[in-house]
Amino acid sequence: MRRINSRARGRGQNESMSNRPLILLLVEDEPLREALRFSLETEGYAVGVRPDGRPVAAVVIDDARQEWPALGESPTIVLTGDAERLLRRGVRGVSLVEKPLLGDALSERLSEVLHRSSL
Repeated sequence: MRRINSRARGRGQNESMSNRPLILLLVEDEPLREALRFSLETEGYAVGVRPDGRPVAAVVIDDARQEWPALGESPTIVLTGDAERLLRRGVRGVSLVEKPLLGDALSERLSEVLHRSSL
């Protein structure tokens, strides 16, 4: 995954993350969640794994989740292995990223949705 925030390079562990876009990562599979968290933090995002009241720049949710929270107004990206199934379930108004995740697919989609939401 590529770095989207050049100011994030060389940041120390103690530097405040308050100016970094917060991505809410709703993935139940722990190894996948931790790999995605690492990648997103490396790119300059702050990552939360449960709703805590802070405003989020975007939500990334795995379609394997048993329960989906109300998606609200934040741009939402759904990681899916079966886009047709989501459409049959009536899931609309989200961006999809196909699993297995290849290359920079999630990073590129995040950049797109964050850019669109800032217009």
